[in-house]
Amino acid sequence: MSEKNNIEQKKDRIDHIENVLASVAAGDMDARINSEIEDDLSGIEAAIDLLIDDLTDELKQREKMQKEVEDKLVKIQEQQKTIFQQQADLLELSSPVSKVWDNVLILPVIGTLDSQRTQIMMENLLEKIVETGCTISILDITGVPTVDTQVANHLLKTVTSARLLGAECIISGISPAIAQTIVHLGIDLSSIRTKATLQDAMIYAMKQNKRSENVKLQSLFTDYDEREE
Repeated sequence: MSEKNNIEQKKDRIDHIENVLASVAAGDMDARINSEIEDDLSGIEAAIDLLIDDLTDELKQREKMQKEVEDKLVKIQEQQKTIFQQQADLLELSSPVSKVWDNVLILPVIGTLDSQRTQIMMENLLEKIVETGCTISILDITGVPTVDTQVANHLLKTVTSARLLGAECIISGISPAIAQTIVHLGIDLSSIRTKATLQDAMIYAMKQNKRSENVKLQSLFTDYDEREE
């Protein structure tokens, strides 16, 4: 009878071991055998509990490492976002459009031009034309060392877009090197008003302003005379 009870007890302990292992396999890392009986199964039970402890520690270490990696990834993404925003802000600041005279805008460009910067430059200029209603804009590229085909085409698009908004766009400061490059690339700038220096462009703009004002005055006098008659 005692032998039978012993067998039943061992069977229950084996079932318990299986249940604990099943719980651990399901993700319950707190499950333990914790047997207080000292016999031939004790060593197996203790070894299983020790193995579960080791697995638990390893799992915690992995989770900690994964959390650290995820935190670093989030930090890197935030840094990249900040860098991209700073680059966008710098591009915005590197293309300032100012109203320097009545009805005259100027966009001084310094440094190397690429497609992205030229696109932002064009957008800033067009927005300022709409905002101020100015009909003359000067794009000064004195500080630009060179241009390529894409940049030259962007400049053409800028001038064309400005015309569609009712503004004349003058390009000033084309260096001999840029002039040679434009000719070599076969880019036609004949439809664009160009001036050698910013000063020349400003003088031209002021003359155009004066003519425009004279035309307006003549129109006012004509309207007045017609009403008097």
